[in-house]
Amino acid sequence: MPRYVIVLALLLAGAPARAQSIEKTEFTQPIFTMSVTVKPVPSPALMASLYSSYAGLAAADGYLTWQAVHNGAVETNPVVAPIVRDAPGLTAFKFATGAATFLAVERIRRDHPRAAMWIMAAANGGMVWVVWHNSQVDGLRR
Repeated sequence: MPRYVIVLALLLAGAPARAQSIEKTEFTQPIFTMSVTVKPVPSPALMASLYSSYAGLAAADGYLTWQAVHNGAVETNPVVAPIVRDAPGLTAFKFATGAATFLAVERIRRDHPRAAMWIMAAANGGMVWVVWHNSQVDGLRR
């Protein structure tokens, strides 16, 4: 019971702070002014979905490339051709190029969020074509 009495006494004893004066005062000009511009940023969920779809498409590209080469197709990309038959090497290459893409887009996204969104959308479109093409090549070789 004594705790309740102390809390009640503190609540009743407290008075609103009156730090403001009733008198009108003259405002001086500010020393400096600030302005803040807010750039419209694509939602993080949209960028996350673009990143995850790109990662899935890159994985599909790697798998379909490896499968097509093992079914008799020839890799025409001179950068990938030496490692295309080595699954860990091809996986590491696809992972590295995907990570480089993500890091570059994140760097662009700091200053140009909409441009980063459109770049990832275009990269996804390009990867859709590559995966489709690889599936067609692999389908023709069977």
